[in-house]
Amino acid sequence: MRPIRLLSVLLCAAAFCCGTAAGTEPDRIRIACYNVESLFDTVPDPSAGDAEFTPHSPRRWNTERYRMKINHISRVIDDLDADLLALAEVENEAVVRDLMYAMRSDYNYIHRNSGDPRGMDVVLLYRGSRFFPTRVRQVFGRGLTRSLLTVDGELLGESVTLILCHLPSQMNAARYRAEAFRSLRRTVDSLLTGSPQRKLVVLGDFNAEPDARESRKILHVRPETALRNAPADPSALYTPFVGLRRQGYGTLVYRDRRQLFDYILVSGAFASGNGLRYGGRCGIFVRDYLIHRSGPWKGYPIRTFQAGRYTGGYSDHLPVFLDFENKKPESPEVR
Repeated sequence: MRPIRLLSVLLCAAAFCCGTAAGTEPDRIRIACYNVESLFDTVPDPSAGDAEFTPHSPRRWNTERYRMKINHISRVIDDLDADLLALAEVENEAVVRDLMYAMRSDYNYIHRNSGDPRGMDVVLLYRGSRFFPTRVRQVFGRGLTRSLLTVDGELLGESVTLILCHLPSQMNAARYRAEAFRSLRRTVDSLLTGSPQRKLVVLGDFNAEPDARESRKILHVRPETALRNAPADPSALYTPFVGLRRQGYGTLVYRDRRQLFDYILVSGAFASGNGLRYGGRCGIFVRDYLIHRSGPWKGYPIRTFQAGRYTGGYSDHLPVFLDFENKKPESPEVR
């Protein structure tokens, strides 16, 4: 195993970044996502493929190990300090409640059974003081191994739609994965067609790079730099994570290669104007406690199990975030 260079915290200035002008009072809104890697409880569930996460399985997934995992993930969530956070690979609502109890942060949550054969769901955590959900829907489609979770709501009083996704892994056939991307694209089109000014955020684990063919050709993902010299394309989804990918950064490491599978996409309506807009900060969230500092796995995220051995870590993925600001209209000058 060849040790790789340590990942570091990356905050990047993005194309939408604007200075705070006189008469404005922007509020920071942080939206983030985190694949927590197999956050299962210890209770056998015949309807889910959780046999390896039980006390009598080879992994010996007992209460002590489960509680350590819950405490580890809650620590990351507290440090990340997001206003809205999409989680992937959570087994069920009971696990969500255990996580909520362990956190210092005050969150509400939205959870639905995704239909995943292994019982891995996506969950939205949100601060009730900033976000008020008005509609929750599940979307099942061709190629999707688990449902999309679509949430409409008021974020600081402004209408926003979120699509939480965890798309099929690269172990699935390319044609099958392309169908999943098309199902996601159809969901995006159903929201943006006729409403090009809708503020839409798509986030989660895409199991593909933001500049991969599926992302570019099917989802119409564009780097946010594309907005510098042209108006927003109403059908496109923009992200600064294309830039991070091209600089060699990633959210996980596979066979000594960094990969960026977790990211956040936004519609062009976030580009400018008053109200919620992209504030110019994005990042891969890293702390020393999340990364192996030495040894054969140096530079890798510390997982709960590494090469079949229990290591008591966090996840094989790192969280990502995108900061928005709430730009208020300038007050008229009083003379």
